[in-house]
Amino acid sequence: MKHPIAEMPNGTLIYVDLVHSPAALHIAAQPRLVGLVKEALKNSSLKTPMVYLEKDMGRDIGYDFVVEAAVSDSIFYAQLLRKNQYTRFVKNKKALPTSYLTIILQRDDEGSYALHDTWIGRLSPPLPGATDETPGSKLYWDNHALIFDKQPLQSRTITRVCPY
Repeated sequence: MKHPIAEMPNGTLIYVDLVHSPAALHIAAQPRLVGLVKEALKNSSLKTPMVYLEKDMGRDIGYDFVVEAAVSDSIFYAQLLRKNQYTRFVKNKKALPTSYLTIILQRDDEGSYALHDTWIGRLSPPLPGATDETPGSKLYWDNHALIFDKQPLQSRTITRVCPY
């Protein structure tokens, strides 16, 4: 289901698939993300097929749940429900207030942009093992983790041994 978000000054449509996109999960948990994305894109110029945007909104907009985590922290790895790659989690850390919004857009065949993903917080590389993994993914996720906050996990995948 394509839900329109905004129309750029040049007529380019920005939309989100509220069923199948990674952004759908984040929007379902935080519906106000749609308004934040619209605000962040107001004066943006989109030219490339993939757009990775980290926007400082100039005010605190929520909490960043990706934090620096050392080996001495309470770390574990697991696959989230319906995910194939492992996420590094940390327990007993607090989310930090942030003014940053991350937006990932992908141009479709008609020239419109689909909101692939969005979240409150800084732009981070894909997880190791993801199809879009980058050369910096492993190094970044060796030093950062997602704060565990009762996310639905595949219990058979929980481990303290790094799987990548």
